[in-house]
Amino acid sequence: MADATDRPGLREESEGRGWWAVVGRLAAALLVLAVIYVGAAFYFKDRPASGVSVAGVDIGSLTEAEARAELERELGDRATEPLLLEVEADGAEGEPGQPVELDLVPQEAGLTLDLDRTLRGVTGLSFNPVRIWDHVAGADRDLPLYGAVDREALEAELGRFAEDYDSTPVEGEISLSADGLQVTDARDGRTLDVEGTADGVGQAWEQQVWDDESGDEREVAAVATGQRPELTAQEIDRFTEEDLDPALDAPVVVRASRGEGDDEETARAELARRDLLQLLRVQQDGGDLTLGIDEEATLARIRQDLGRLERGPRDATVRLAGSDVEVVGSRVGYALAEDGLVDAVREALPAQGDARTINADVETIEPEIPTSVSEDWSFSEMASFSSTFPTGASNEARTANLRAGVANVNGTVVMPGEQFSLGAALGDITAANGYVEAPVIVDGRLVMGMGGGLSQISTVVFNASWFAGVQLDAHTPHSFYISRYPAGREATLAIPSIDNVWTNDTDTPVVVQTWISGDDIVMVLLGDRQYTVETVDGARRDVTTGERRVDDRADCVPQAPADGFTIRNTRILRSGGEEVGRDDFTTTYDAADEIVCTNPQAGS
Repeated sequence: MADATDRPGLREESEGRGWWAVVGRLAAALLVLAVIYVGAAFYFKDRPASGVSVAGVDIGSLTEAEARAELERELGDRATEPLLLEVEADGAEGEPGQPVELDLVPQEAGLTLDLDRTLRGVTGLSFNPVRIWDHVAGADRDLPLYGAVDREALEAELGRFAEDYDSTPVEGEISLSADGLQVTDARDGRTLDVEGTADGVGQAWEQQVWDDESGDEREVAAVATGQRPELTAQEIDRFTEEDLDPALDAPVVVRASRGEGDDEETARAELARRDLLQLLRVQQDGGDLTLGIDEEATLARIRQDLGRLERGPRDATVRLAGSDVEVVGSRVGYALAEDGLVDAVREALPAQGDARTINADVETIEPEIPTSVSEDWSFSEMASFSSTFPTGASNEARTANLRAGVANVNGTVVMPGEQFSLGAALGDITAANGYVEAPVIVDGRLVMGMGGGLSQISTVVFNASWFAGVQLDAHTPHSFYISRYPAGREATLAIPSIDNVWTNDTDTPVVVQTWISGDDIVMVLLGDRQYTVETVDGARRDVTTGERRVDDRADCVPQAPADGFTIRNTRILRSGGEEVGRDDFTTTYDAADEIVCTNPQAGS
């Protein structure tokens, strides 16, 4: 009987079961390996591989928390130790300026360590066999350390640096004075580029490119711009050397002469260094300097020495010598020729030696009225007028004013076409000129005032010019009538508001001759009268009367009453019997009140 195992069907069944057993065992083994692999992956997920370091700090086989702590312990001072910012702004002429070093403390500027990015890829769950193998066999890897940047905080800190670093350019200045040359040196300005510097610092910090083994591992180049002043020190130096120093090197001499032969007179003006320092001007056009000169001051300085060669021309005129009129001959004048003189000084400034000496011209000025014109002058009495003034102790002050006024007016010469002004002839109405206080009319009443009584001289002047037939320009009658004067033909005076003026419209000078004879003011106009004068004095009309007033004030001035009225006065000018001109004047006088002073101090 045969064995069952030898049967073909049973043998095939047995072989099938064996194959599947092998497969099963293999699958079981793979499953075990997979479990081990996954377990290892989960085991190593929070640990860097053995041999891994960050910026030279070994963190292999540590947990992520341990690695972070180790990195913070070893590398944390990178956020507290200052970074060195080297700032270099452009200086003058585009050359690099003096570099400035600034210390930037990272953690105060929003710069921190970015450990998340640094450890990214070396921790965390990974089924990458390379990662698993690194954990099993070890890895020789040094990872870069990354930084994090708070841009707002960084720019704020750099902005604070800029407040101290930034500076505005200082313009150079140069000025001249009698003490010499004054120079203010130019200085470049600079501005820290906060955004540009933040870009560079941020990029360097994020990459953490420092090398602990180098000496300048924590240096960053900051970004800055320079501002150059418009007027630089270089231009000041050039101007001083090329323009100013030659101009001040030696005096500039100006020579001049007048006359010829034995009558020649010479003079010399030397513009020394101290003079040139006051006369020269520094002129600036943008960043360029040039040397200028004060023309008016230069001419004035030259005239200090050459002015003695100058004199004004003198027209032929006349003067009163006693009761006679004498002719005073004309005289030529001399004047320094100004045209081109300052230009000549300017051209001499850069020169040397004899080229710094200038010859100035002196021009001859002819008089407008030469002596030859006086040959046609003839003098006789054109008109005369006298006026009696009150005397006595009560009028001493008034009489003193009349004497002073007559003395000043006597001898006044009015050339053809010129105007006589009584105010100018009298001079200043002051005590220094011999005038005192005496009664004057103000608002219709007599009050004390400086120069009281001079209106009587004004009345004499008006009547003398009236009868001389000259052109009457301006006069003002008194506000009320004074009986010692011709009604309507009198004039008051209140300098400078009221004057008495007339014009010499003849071809011959008019000489005023006046004096006091007893209690009379006498005035004679000497010249060549052209017209016969006819006077028509009208009747008084529209008569009014004043009032009687009692005044107990200490400054009261007694006043006699006077009627008011209107009168017309006419002056007719005739030549050869024919009327050639007519002047009509209508005068209205106010009535004068009678003022009775009762105060014992009045008039004292």
